[in-house]
Amino acid sequence: MLEQADHEIIQKIISLPDNLKTIKVNLLQLKKIKEKVTNTYDKDCMCSSVRRKIWYKDFISWYETYS
Repeated sequence: MLEQADHEIIQKIISLPDNLKTIKVNLLQLKKIKEKVTNTYDKDCMCSSVRRKIWYKDFISWYETYS
């Protein structure tokens, strides 16, 4: 279950300009939240900018359906 602090982090990242949403440090925060909630490990290293954009879109889809 998402805690209030998790929602705040997610909303903070969503409100960033597009070029900052998918930087690795922000996505790692989102990844940590998703892993905690789903009890799964995501093996994606987020090294590629294209892969980070795809992962971000997938995360937003998951977040919208979860919350």
